[in-house]
Amino acid sequence: MRVWSRVALLFVFVFCAPILTADHFRAECPLSLVDSTPPTTEFDFSPHGVFRNGTVVHVLRGNILATYTVTDIGDLQFAREDFLGSLAGRETNAGVAFANGYLFISSEAGLEIFDLRNVRANGNAPILVTRRAGLHYRRLAVNGTKLAGLYPITDYPCYPRGLPTEACFNTIDIYSITTISAPTLVGSIDSRSRGVYRGFTDIAFVSGFLVTLADTALNAESVLNVYNVANPASPVLSSIDILTAGRFLFSNGTDFLAVIDDNAIRTYRFTALFALIDLTRLIPIPSYLTIGRGNDIRFHPQVFYDEANARLITMIEEIDPMTLEAARTLAFDVLDFTVPQFDGSAERVFEDVTMTSENEVKYNPAAVGAFVYVIGEESGLQEWGACNRVTGRIELDSPTFLTCGGAEVHGWVTGTQKIVNVELFLDNTSLGAATIGGPPRTNVSSTTPVFNWRINVNLDSTARGEHLLRAIGTDALGQRKQFAFKRLFFNGAPNNCTVPRRRSVR
Repeated sequence: MRVWSRVALLFVFVFCAPILTADHFRAECPLSLVDSTPPTTEFDFSPHGVFRNGTVVHVLRGNILATYTVTDIGDLQFAREDFLGSLAGRETNAGVAFANGYLFISSEAGLEIFDLRNVRANGNAPILVTRRAGLHYRRLAVNGTKLAGLYPITDYPCYPRGLPTEACFNTIDIYSITTISAPTLVGSIDSRSRGVYRGFTDIAFVSGFLVTLADTALNAESVLNVYNVANPASPVLSSIDILTAGRFLFSNGTDFLAVIDDNAIRTYRFTALFALIDLTRLIPIPSYLTIGRGNDIRFHPQVFYDEANARLITMIEEIDPMTLEAARTLAFDVLDFTVPQFDGSAERVFEDVTMTSENEVKYNPAAVGAFVYVIGEESGLQEWGACNRVTGRIELDSPTFLTCGGAEVHGWVTGTQKIVNVELFLDNTSLGAATIGGPPRTNVSSTTPVFNWRINVNLDSTARGEHLLRAIGTDALGQRKQFAFKRLFFNGAPNNCTVPRRRSVR
């Protein structure tokens, strides 16, 4: 059953039943950073993306394709890492798509296609299938044997400001990839085909139809159009000029469509039988995040729809006023469609906003099981855990806070089930089990009881360099999970700790 029928049922019964909130990403539940895989190359060495292929997840970042296997509990287990020396593209805003085991990348180097079908543990490295110079797009969409490419009008150096007849224009090119090694141009859609268009800004396939988003000359609005591309040589307009506002599209490929604007996200239901698009939800950016902030904020253009749990995972970023580009990611904003969509409160019952602390921009959110994965410019691949699992913190920021001769490391932990054990590790060496207890931590926003954990350690002789401090929790059901980590730089003995100042005795 699709999300829309579930939402309809909720609205029917909402006035005769108490409000229910979902256990995953529910309001006032901390979304914790669980783990991070440090990058081995710079972010701007290649395009980027997170792609799932059955039980395998591929992460492209900085010319490195990391491959992970999805475990039974929905976590990612590292399988292999491949350096894509044959990848010529270097644009971080290049067009990237994944379908049928193939990776499609379009950049200043042209269109490149890689075969990832057997890239897995004990498999082979990615295989370059073809490279076609001159095919430069920043939006790619794939459906079956069709590949659509677009260079958005908002990225043109001649961004149109006059009448449509005086403005520059762009086209959507449609290729046949029946022979994957020989993409063939079979059709195109010219933005001048509709008199009010300034140009196309994004594309997406939904149920085999091609949905386009275009700027218009009327009140700076945008329009959605649906094209039947069963015969890609002659696309047929099936739905005309649905007014909206936004610059980016997202689709789950079947019935869910989202239009992303700086200040709002509009969600739509697509009915393939009549090629109809119905507005279902207008989601404004949380206004309270602007309080006390000098720079503007906006929705990140990339979102993810978690089909299994009916969650729309978005991010909010701060804008650099000098470049108007993203300066850093401020927060995750997760919208849960399985609960009543009540407005008028902050935080809203269907929404969970989790602030981030890293001073970087994050990209490509993707849900795998109970976890959300993102690509950080500086941090690499990050794993964020949901509240129905063990979660918590290590409250140690630097080795300088450790006293020589032994010191206490502490933090907090919580979970849906009672936490029975917390074990601390330095890299892969266990430092022992911590003591859990004390008064509940009321300063941590959580729907489950939060308790302190503490352990005495002696890290005076730790070798110079960066080390990973990890906390692993076990709940009453025996579920064991790393819930927190800290990357700490040790200067080497005897500078790994601070000698406590002696007090004079009178």
